[in-house]
Amino acid sequence: MDYADLSGALTSKGKADPDRSGDHIIFYIEVKGRMYRATKISHNARGQIDVNTLGLIARQMRLTSHELRDFVGCTLKRRDWLRLWLRRPPLRRAVQ
Repeated sequence: MDYADLSGALTSKGKADPDRSGDHIIFYIEVKGRMYRATKISHNARGQIDVNTLGLIARQMRLTSHELRDFVGCTLKRRDWLRLWLRRPPLRRAVQ
């Protein structure tokens, strides 16, 4: 999967709103009237997404890597993603 495929799926299928004003493109989604940051991608990200980054993006979106591939490949629908989003806890940052 490449960054263009992911970005396209997020905006068209996921109905995510991209904010391009900062260092990264941040994709926001609305779930039950609240706005959430689904994930972020660097402005200069091009080509294939490496396995580690794919896993990080999937966790930010509250998906497994396999589910993320299904989302981009159109076998996981937006409503199914949002059901998973509501059932799974948000990604927690490590305390340093």
